[in-house]
Amino acid sequence: MPKTVAIVIRTSPLNTLKSVEAFRLGIGLTLQGNKVKLLLTESGAWNALPLKGRLLERPDADQFIQSMELCGVDAYVDSESLPASLLPGIRPEFRIRTNREVMEIIERAEEVIPY
Repeated sequence: MPKTVAIVIRTSPLNTLKSVEAFRLGIGLTLQGNKVKLLLTESGAWNALPLKGRLLERPDADQFIQSMELCGVDAYVDSESLPASLLPGIRPEFRIRTNREVMEIIERAEEVIPY
């Protein structure tokens, strides 16, 4: 039975594969009809910026980020996890929310998967 699933990404995009795997999982969960919400908070908020990980020879979630809208994945970034000066540079696939709004999304989800 389809559920509302919140995937909370708290890890940096440059030091592990966790964030790339979280994006991949989010896309995959839509195949079973789930409503997926990706939430970027803490160090995970850096995933919302166009970092060009391939230039740094790091894993790149770009292909999954570009597929989110097509798959119906809603993506949010915690505005309090990044310096205010970087917020205008956030990729258009992500909606900016306050920390409280992110917590409300988590509270309403039927399943929560932390990364």
